Amino acid sequence: MGRAHDLIQTLAKNIADNADYPSVEFVLLDYNSRDGLGEWVAANMMEHIESGKLVYARTTEPAWFHMAHSRNVAFKLDSGEIVCNVDADNWTSPGFATYLNRLANECPERALFAKGRQLLRGRIGFYKSEWEHLLGGYDEDMEGYGHEDVDIADRAVLQGFRLMRFGGQFVTRIRTEKAMKVENMRVKNWRVTERGNKLISARNIESGRFKSNAGRKCGSARVTKNFTEEMEL
Repeated sequence: MGRAHDLIQTLAKNIADNADYPSVEFVLLDYNSRDGLGEWVAANMMEHIESGKLVYARTTEPAWFHMAHSRNVAFKLDSGEIVCNVDADNWTSPGFATYLNRLANECPERALFAKGRQLLRGRIGFYKSEWEHLLGGYDEDMEGYGHEDVDIADRAVLQGFRLMRFGGQFVTRIRTEKAMKVENMRVKNWRVTERGNKLISARNIESGRFKSNAGRKCGSARVTKNFTEEMEL
């Protein structure tokens, strides 16, 4: 939401930098963005949609950006066995998808793909079936900015997932001011939301609740895929 200026710099380069891996798929979720993102995609990225390398999906439902929910929606739209978040202001660097595949071959189940346990930068991946059935997705009780990626990583480790490190060489990004990151969120004070999300995570982990979103469907949304296909997730 509101990050077309970043995607104009990162998306095409990320697709090109992963062209060596034929099965790669990029899912771009337009979370009710009001900055002309859809128009830019239609004018500049249709060749990648037509090739199947890019899926563009737009939902007009959210009034505010919700980090956990938006990531759940994007992961549900992905058709691959492995899902990995890449923030709008991130570059993957060349060969990232190929390296993820290599790590997956070393750990065919209960894998947590991340650069490490510190400063995740939102870049975190799982086998899609395990993300859904063992972890329950990102915790949608968490509001706004902060800690949702650390929480899901912690819950994975506590369920015996193995950390498969890809290192910081694959996580470079545009330096985005915190104020810009939260401008489309209902609560603008990221310290408040991060603190609240840490409390939610700590209480759940202390209670042994390692699968989130119990009793509800995570990533529920109505989206338009590739400008023509209406979907209910």
